[in-house]
Amino acid sequence: MNSTTSLSAISHLLQHRSQAIKKLIVFVPREKASSRIQSLLTLAEQQGIAMDYQPTPKQKSLEPLEPLLAQLRPYPYADWKEFLSQLSNLSSARVLALDHLQDPQNFGALCRTAEGLGWNGVIIPKDRSVTVTSGVYNASVGAIETLSIAQITNLAEALRKLKDAGFWIVGTALGENSQTLEQLPPIEKIVLVLGTELEGISSLVAKTCDFLVRLPLAGKVQSLNVSATGAILMNAFKP
Repeated sequence: MNSTTSLSAISHLLQHRSQAIKKLIVFVPREKASSRIQSLLTLAEQQGIAMDYQPTPKQKSLEPLEPLLAQLRPYPYADWKEFLSQLSNLSSARVLALDHLQDPQNFGALCRTAEGLGWNGVIIPKDRSVTVTSGVYNASVGAIETLSIAQITNLAEALRKLKDAGFWIVGTALGENSQTLEQLPPIEKIVLVLGTELEGISSLVAKTCDFLVRLPLAGKVQSLNVSATGAILMNAFKP
C-alpha cells in the first residue's frame, strides 16, 4: 500500500479526491499540532476519514520527523480502452507518453506539470517502467490522483491507436532529423513522447512519431533533465 507524508499531497487529496486516503496516522497530539495540521485534520474529519493517533516514533536519523502520514488505497489506473475511447471523441486533447521512464521523482514531477497544465492524461508501459509509488505521490504533491494514468502493454502499438484517433505523435530527440518548436505546424490533438533519462526514446517509438522535436539550448549542456524538458514542452503545447 502506498503512503505519503507530504502535507501538500495530503492537502490536495483531501480537497480533490479524499476517497484515495484510507487512513491518516497522526504522530503529534492534536492540541500541539500546527495550524496547518489542524486544518488538515479538520478537513479529514469532515470527509469521514479514519485517524489513528500514535506516539511519536523514535527518530533514527537527524532528519526531522513528519507529523502526519496518509495511508493510501491502491492507485486506480485508467482502463486503456475507455481512456482511448474518451480521447477519440475530443476535438482537442493533450496526452503525455513515457517510454520506459525509470525515476519516480521525474515521473511525479511530470505528472504534476501535466495535471497543472490541464493535460488529459499519461500513458506508461506495464513492464520496465516506473509505476505509482509513495515517492511519486510526494513528487507530484498528490496530482496523480486527479490525472488519468493508463498502463499499456506495447507503447508503439498504443501510439498507433492514438494516431487512428486523430492524434499527432511528437517525440523528443536530439539529432539532425529533429525540429524546433517553431518548425512544427499547429496541432490540436498531440501525444508528447518522452524517453528514459539516459537513452531517450527507443528507435521503434521514434519511427512511430510524426515529428521529432528538440529544445535549442544556449549553454554548454546538450540536454535538460527529462522532467524539465517535459515541463517546457507541455507548457508550449498546453490547451
